Amino acid sequence: MQRRTFIKSILIAGISQSVLEADESSENSREKITLAQLCDPQLGFGKDGFDADVARLKREIEMVNELKPDVVLFAGDMVNNVADEKSVKTFLKLVAEIKPPVMLTAGNHDLPDPVTDEGLKRYRNYFGQDFSPRECKGHLIVSANSQLWRAAVQEEQDKHERLFRDALQSAKRREMPVILLTHVPPFVKSIDEKDEYFNLPRSKRTELLQLCESSGVVVWLAGHTHRTAKRNYNNIAILNGETTSQNFDQHPFGFRLLTIYPDKKFDWEFQKLKD
Repeated sequence: MQRRTFIKSILIAGISQSVLEADESSENSREKITLAQLCDPQLGFGKDGFDADVARLKREIEMVNELKPDVVLFAGDMVNNVADEKSVKTFLKLVAEIKPPVMLTAGNHDLPDPVTDEGLKRYRNYFGQDFSPRECKGHLIVSANSQLWRAAVQEEQDKHERLFRDALQSAKRREMPVILLTHVPPFVKSIDEKDEYFNLPRSKRTELLQLCESSGVVVWLAGHTHRTAKRNYNNIAILNGETTSQNFDQHPFGFRLLTIYPDKKFDWEFQKLKD
């Protein structure tokens, strides 16, 4: 119980699970929104050791606090080994220093494949709920659990599917643009690419992208690839940013600052980690 209380005190301000109201929304009621996209801090994965990963994440958080975005989004893989309690506690302690609201999404290192009831219980005990909608400045941010779109217990998949569809349908009724946050992107290069480690199964990705397009998703933010990428599916921008653990494409360490305007245009600016 003590651990649960500690974690809730850190994350409760950043994760909203409230039911969406039925008010109408329009472009006139939307404001510019600024989001920090932090990908794969994955404490313990960097080539120069755990302490270096921690130091980089700490500096990243200092930079985020200086920039004052509306919401800070972690695109999964908070730690490299979720069974290592030291890593989890270190991550949560650092996250408690973030001043804006925080949203997390489950990575495959936080919630390993295949997803089990035990794994979900541990994830939720540490990090909070694995599905979370949050309204901000006329936009809906949805943190979804992409691990449940791969191999997982059927009951949890079904529950997550209902929550996801209900959130998107509500946003559509209110003409509210949606920002989707997951760990695994739908695809890496093309929608018809073969199933592999870095993407969602073909059977699921097409269904999800069509649903997102019809429901007003404007941006899909993801991590997982450790490579920077910007591509599109019709009107949806799919964005993978830099990490503070390892970048396989040799990009510098850092994160992205995403600014979305009322007309749905956006800027996606790289923030290089300061020495």
